Amino acid sequence: MIGLGYLVGRLMGWTPWESLVTGAIVSISGAVIVAKVFEEVRVDSRVRELVFGVVLCEDVIGILLLAVLITFGNGGVLSFHELEIDAGRLGSFIIVAIVIGLITVPYVVRGVARFKRPETLVITSLGLCFAFAMIAERLGYTVVLGAFLAGSLVAESEQGAVVEKLIEPVRHIFGALFFVGVGMLIEPQLLAKNWPALAVLTVVAIVGKTVFVSLASMLIGERPDTAVKTGFAMGQIGTFSILFALAAAGDAMGGLLYSLAVALKAVTSVLCPLLIRASNPAADWIDRHLPVGVQNALSKYGAWLDRTRKLRPTDGIERGKAG
Repeated sequence: MIGLGYLVGRLMGWTPWESLVTGAIVSISGAVIVAKVFEEVRVDSRVRELVFGVVLCEDVIGILLLAVLITFGNGGVLSFHELEIDAGRLGSFIIVAIVIGLITVPYVVRGVARFKRPETLVITSLGLCFAFAMIAERLGYTVVLGAFLAGSLVAESEQGAVVEKLIEPVRHIFGALFFVGVGMLIEPQLLAKNWPALAVLTVVAIVGKTVFVSLASMLIGERPDTAVKTGFAMGQIGTFSILFALAAAGDAMGGLLYSLAVALKAVTSVLCPLLIRASNPAADWIDRHLPVGVQNALSKYGAWLDRTRKLRPTDGIERGKAG
């Protein structure tokens, strides 16, 4: 997606730096958008697992990509040693948060649940979420990563289903505030002059993410219908796109890229539910019209991957002895 966005930026006459930022803008999907849509649109559990797995990995990658863009934007030289240090710090933060969280969070949540007071359980769960999000932000990472870690740790307390039901009204409130905040960042006059660029980037983000994620899902052995549904759900961009655009704030095109990123986020957020709803008929159509030879090849490829995953190291040793 970064390469595709870079190519489109160059074709529109933008500089290499502006095109690189454009590629970053269309590369990362939004976990908040997907989570909100999945509350309203029913999807397969496997599709849900794949989508959340990919968007959370993208958030981690986005942190490193943002560091690279800021370095280039400030006129610095990228040091792979510094990038390795940043990646190590990020990995250390995740590991430390999980280890300490597993020791403390589940016991705290279970202890609060014994009081049989829903309001206390809600406040405790939200407090843990905000605490992890704040710690992640203070360390220079995304609040989404901290909130995700907190939610995973609360789920380990065996009270996840109860907490999820209790915080649903709060989740709706923050979801509404999220979309209102995005809308307030749009500059209509600037976008009115550059609507062709917005239209092109919208097509690039939706079609590119849908096609590439679908192909990648089939590459790891997923069924074509599951792969297509996953690709459709990923056809949008997230908050990182706005942060990437801010990396070009000092450039002459910085204001335009920022407005395009905000508008692109808003447009794809509106289209995301429609895409997910359209994924079922699209997957059925592809499944019916996919050539038999391709279906057989994908089935054999998936079966080969399953055998490879299930093969234990001792199996090879035993087979060698038998030979």
